Amino acid sequence: MAHRTPRIERNTLHDNTSAIPVGSPLWFKWLEANNAFLFHHEAGSFTARKERRKRGGWYWIAYQSRRGKLSKKYLGRSEDLTLERLYEAMQRLIGSSQPEYNEQDVLFSGFGPPPLPRHHQSLLERRALLQRLEHSIQAKLTLLTAPAGSGKTTLLAMWYAAQRERLPLFWVTLDARHNELSRFWDAIWNALLRCRGVALSTQLYSTPQMSPETVLASLLNNQPRGVLVLDDYHVITEPRIHAGLEFLLAHMPPDLHLILSSRTVPPLSLGRARMYGELVELRAEDLRLQADEVEQFLQLTLGERLTAEEYALIDARVDGWIAGLHMMALALQGQERPGEVLDRFTGSQRSLFAYFAEEVFAQQKPDIQHFLLSTACLTRLTPALCTAVLATGNDQMWSEMLLELERANLFLVPLDEERQHYRYHALFAEFLQEKLRRSAPEQVTLLQERAARWHAQQGAWDEAIEGFLSAGEIEDACALIERYGEELIWKRGEVGRLSGWLLRVPDIGSGRRPLLDLWYAWTLLLSGKGEVSKLEALLTCLAGSASLQGDIAALRARLAAFQQKHELVVHFSQQALQLLPMERALLRADIAFGLAGAYAHLDEAYRLLTEALRSSRAAGSLRSALFASRYLAANCVNQGRLVEAQTLLAQAFHIAGVREQDRVPVTAVVHVGLAELLYERNELEAALQQAIMGVELGEQSGEIKAVLTGCCIQALIYAALKKPEHAWELLWKAEQVAIVGQVPWLHDQLVATTVQVALAQKDVGSAKRALYRLGIDDSPFPERDDFRLLLARVWLAEGRYEDVVQLLEGVYETAQEEKHLRNALLARTMQALALNELSRQKQALSFLRQALAAAETAGYRRLFLDVHDSLLVLLEHPVLRRYAARFQVVPRAETERLSKREVEVLRLVAAGLSNQEIADELCLALSTTKSHVRHLCQKLGAQSRLQAVARARELNLL
Repeated sequence: MAHRTPRIERNTLHDNTSAIPVGSPLWFKWLEANNAFLFHHEAGSFTARKERRKRGGWYWIAYQSRRGKLSKKYLGRSEDLTLERLYEAMQRLIGSSQPEYNEQDVLFSGFGPPPLPRHHQSLLERRALLQRLEHSIQAKLTLLTAPAGSGKTTLLAMWYAAQRERLPLFWVTLDARHNELSRFWDAIWNALLRCRGVALSTQLYSTPQMSPETVLASLLNNQPRGVLVLDDYHVITEPRIHAGLEFLLAHMPPDLHLILSSRTVPPLSLGRARMYGELVELRAEDLRLQADEVEQFLQLTLGERLTAEEYALIDARVDGWIAGLHMMALALQGQERPGEVLDRFTGSQRSLFAYFAEEVFAQQKPDIQHFLLSTACLTRLTPALCTAVLATGNDQMWSEMLLELERANLFLVPLDEERQHYRYHALFAEFLQEKLRRSAPEQVTLLQERAARWHAQQGAWDEAIEGFLSAGEIEDACALIERYGEELIWKRGEVGRLSGWLLRVPDIGSGRRPLLDLWYAWTLLLSGKGEVSKLEALLTCLAGSASLQGDIAALRARLAAFQQKHELVVHFSQQALQLLPMERALLRADIAFGLAGAYAHLDEAYRLLTEALRSSRAAGSLRSALFASRYLAANCVNQGRLVEAQTLLAQAFHIAGVREQDRVPVTAVVHVGLAELLYERNELEAALQQAIMGVELGEQSGEIKAVLTGCCIQALIYAALKKPEHAWELLWKAEQVAIVGQVPWLHDQLVATTVQVALAQKDVGSAKRALYRLGIDDSPFPERDDFRLLLARVWLAEGRYEDVVQLLEGVYETAQEEKHLRNALLARTMQALALNELSRQKQALSFLRQALAAAETAGYRRLFLDVHDSLLVLLEHPVLRRYAARFQVVPRAETERLSKREVEVLRLVAAGLSNQEIADELCLALSTTKSHVRHLCQKLGAQSRLQAVARARELNLL
């Protein structure tokens, strides 16, 4: 029997004799005795080999061969080969081998202007417009808006050619594919990287389900001076892209300029830019040819063949429209009596173009006419694609044809210097497509099908699916969608694109194609467009598909989470995790994350969130990893591990590749989490700064959770700072967000915050009205412990001390069992205050001392300060006096010893500079700067730079 290489599938090693779970003791023992294995994953495979290095010792290396290219990644020693390490290597190999499907081989990506015609010296120079473009880069934005064929792209290409040696220039030519959020920002990301000489091995697609603007914003923080040109912006209709572009304009570095070229005025908020001179506009009237330019152009193309009257007639006909003039000039070439041709036509610009296009088409040889019509449906033309679509000839033959058409000025636009990628001018393409539909309608679907099959062979799935659907080849389209759907949902987050395709499948949702129906159900659920009854009908339809039971359970878990049915969330999530293979890492991470929120026991929630974080990072899901980090930190705060919480949040910023002070939208939830932590430590100014940033970034990224929770923590901060009007303003804003979100737990958090803010203002009436909105009244006692704690706050303020003691009976014990230290201490503290008022001081002091001792270790402060003013009075008792200092501001005298240099360093720390940046600013050694930072932290009684800044602000040192 032939020897077979041991193989890892579904996290289990299969050799010739046994099955060994990866990560088990047997696994590591097996590694020591063997030299190779094959790792199989749904994204690909690699071979791992053990090799001896020159410095001694054996190490494992991962090898992967794709299209004749061998890639390798270091794995480590045998003891390092955990399952996570293998998944990480797979992701790195996928990244390093990208693109396996190189878009340059299939469709030109548009990272540069179309090359000027070889005879570009004959183009109109349009010097005045070029000068206006040159001067416009002093503003933030230049906007070119004019109808098709007005010469926008040619003008920009001429300017680009003149400026490319002087300025860093980035160019993206947009098309319909870029109307997907991630595709749009991916194009900009890659354009910026290309200009900086960075290889395109990392795409936004490798960071699934995140806001792509995040990566762009991070890159822009360190961008050099330059100009970003977005051509054909009129193809963009996605509102989130427009919102993202507004974010880019609002936060664009001062040395970066944006040029937008569009047929229509884009729906952007440009009023402020116009008011402050940050916008320069070139409109159709600016690009319209003047009479002398019309005459000059015709002389360049036709020679001295026309009379003054004919020049004037042409000027009147084209009305300054350069595309019409170009087509008219082609129609007049070779005409002995041009005046007769001109006399035959009157009409609009569009009809002018169609009329003269027909004239030009009729002048072409039959083989050229056949080529033009056969390729009319192609958005991009390459020799290989033309060979496939025409089903005759060879690549060289069609390459020569494309060059011939370009030389003949037949509205064929080259897209690269090598002349391997072309497109037809939009108006000429419309003309050819309409002519094909009228003259040979039976050919349309045949040509589309051929193009789709070629794209499928090249791995260009998007173009292939679109082509098959347009050609009516539904079965072929469905086969690709089934294969490609999971990547669109879980890796690229293109739910809208997938939904659009599925809605074009005639029998979607009928149960005939279970996998497509599964993707359809996910698109309905994730987009929020599906009614519960419709989703339930789909799930019932899918129930008989044995292979999809894990996915169905995951769908049901997500639906139950939306409905706040926690028992069902737990049931279906556990079922899904049992059924789904480990290779489905992204979906498993999402399930684990949702499951954590359904558990009251914090240890179990911590375990699940840790698993979600690990899976998210291994699968490359930045958004999921940041959410898991944020809620892990909140879990730690509730368990009294505030230091660990801060470490997790710092790690989250590191995962995102940004610093704490960077403004990157996807980190909104992390900023809010840090604000909550700082608030608990009573570092109010630092907390406010993080909360404000979290809300702003949440609004930019559309993360409703970040916006609402950020507003709530801001309201608490303002209440603590004795600024009630700001607190109520934030609560009103949060109310609007909660109405839009329609998610029950968001509403619960808003009410809880309202109660605390109202009680801080001694407004018991408003606090009670807020409780009524949750259905909380005097009796019976609420079942949920968090509701009991909320009601106890109100009764404590009302002086209902006996009721408080009864209400909180058992809450402390339950919180202890669930490892919820914060709730346990809050319950003990309110019990102590109520008991003290009931003259049961001994028990009150015992309870409070117990709570304060535990809080001292954990680091809680606001937990006590927000309960009731009577706490500070009780702290004056000799038994508790040692704890009183925790709740007092450090005296001014403690800071008087700050030196002048330390004050300078403190101000730069507050400005967000790193130690190295401070050293550069003050011309100090890095070690000296670190010493200054350490000393000023000691003098301010701070444990970190953030605490030092907050303490300094409290003491009016900044």
